[in-house]
Amino acid sequence: LPCRMNNMGTLLLLSLLSLCGTAVRAEEGASTDGKFPEFCGDRECPKFHLVQQYDSFELRAYEGTQWVTTELDDGFLGFGMVTSFRRLFNYISGKNSQGIKIEMTVPVLMQYPSKDTGRNATMSFFLSPSLVNPPQPLDPAVHLENSPPLSVYVLSFGGYALDYDYKKKAKALAEKLGNQGLSFDDSVRTTAGYNDPFTLLNRHNEVWYKAK
Repeated sequence: LPCRMNNMGTLLLLSLLSLCGTAVRAEEGASTDGKFPEFCGDRECPKFHLVQQYDSFELRAYEGTQWVTTELDDGFLGFGMVTSFRRLFNYISGKNSQGIKIEMTVPVLMQYPSKDTGRNATMSFFLSPSLVNPPQPLDPAVHLENSPPLSVYVLSFGGYALDYDYKKKAKALAEKLGNQGLSFDDSVRTTAGYNDPFTLLNRHNEVWYKAK
């Protein structure tokens, strides 16, 4: 039953993605060959370089990025997750110090501490580099953060992904990395979602671990 409740919350979260409006295509590429990755669809996403392609996962080097972030609430039936999404969506919809609307981007990033690090789970929206000085959030539960350049191991998979699927894929990625003797930070698992619920084909989901 708890798993079913969590899945219900995830579906509610996905349904909100359909409200995010028209996106802007990035002018520069986000992958090694300079082209905009197909899995980003028509939305802007962070730039990266493909460092190495393994059999079933890859190592990416991301440029420094900026994000708007809030604590990820779980809550009854997963409604807390929807609350977190709405906080971020309100920010890009104009609830910010400049009252401006910001285009929705991908991915929606969720980070879950897998150990007792004293850090809460978070949800984040990527902010385009074209926002040189992003407006400050008006909601005290929302904050801006800059991520330095980082390298991450990424396992991609398709279909409609629920929390169970992300956990299963994260475990599989951790096992693959361990089996190949690759050093990674297992204190936080990251999930990245790229599609609204009305995208039926070629759906794209990812799990990340930071490379050491």
